Amino acid sequence: MSQGRRSSPLLPSLLAVGCLCLLCTRLPSSFLTAAPTEHGRSGRTSMRGFKEDFEAWRSSLTPEEQKMVQTQAAGEFNKKFRKSDEFKKD
Repeated sequence: MSQGRRSSPLLPSLLAVGCLCLLCTRLPSSFLTAAPTEHGRSGRTSMRGFKEDFEAWRSSLTPEEQKMVQTQAAGEFNKKFRKSDEFKKD
């Protein structure tokens, strides 16, 4: 029996790693890393705006509407309640 020549699995791996290293050194660094931006601050501002709007909406509800919203929130994960007419009220 003759043994065939078997390629080493190490050679393709080393070739792939070498290509990746070469590729990483040639690409602009801004492509690989995220530059810090002022986006985080605008996100906080919009959340504060939402919070103020939400609190204004919530304070404008009548007691009946507050009770209905509370009941709907409490039964959110109750399958029977979700099929009822009370959940579908707007």
